[in-house]
Amino acid sequence: MLNVIRALVWSVVWIMLTGLTGCPMMDRDKPPEIADLVYIPQQAPEDAGKTAAIIGTFDITRKSGETASINGVVFDAQGNKIAAESIPLNDASLKTSDTLGFGFDMSTSRRGEYTFQLYIIDSKGKQSNRLDGTFAVRGTY
Repeated sequence: MLNVIRALVWSVVWIMLTGLTGCPMMDRDKPPEIADLVYIPQQAPEDAGKTAAIIGTFDITRKSGETASINGVVFDAQGNKIAAESIPLNDASLKTSDTLGFGFDMSTSRRGEYTFQLYIIDSKGKQSNRLDGTFAVRGTY
């Protein structure tokens, strides 16, 4: 009888610790998630030798490992990668859910539609989903 009571108590404690979402150890293996990309500007006039500063924010939710880096890739209208950057992050200041800011310079020397992607890689090598943004270089306006 005592073993049955212990088994019931442990199963209740396990449910309380894991909640209805499942095993907490499995949640720690999830990659970070990012969402809600907001940035400006979304277009700029063509101007040889100049750049436009793109600044913005996005939200991050992490359940595993420290965040190791924020990564960005820029593609031209044909889908060719024209730039890539990886910036290490100081994890000590990040919370489980947080908003991160970013900024980079985009050349305005050539007209076209450009796409950029942002993503996070945690210290375990797990990669988040990617957020896409677009930037257009137009004729003077």
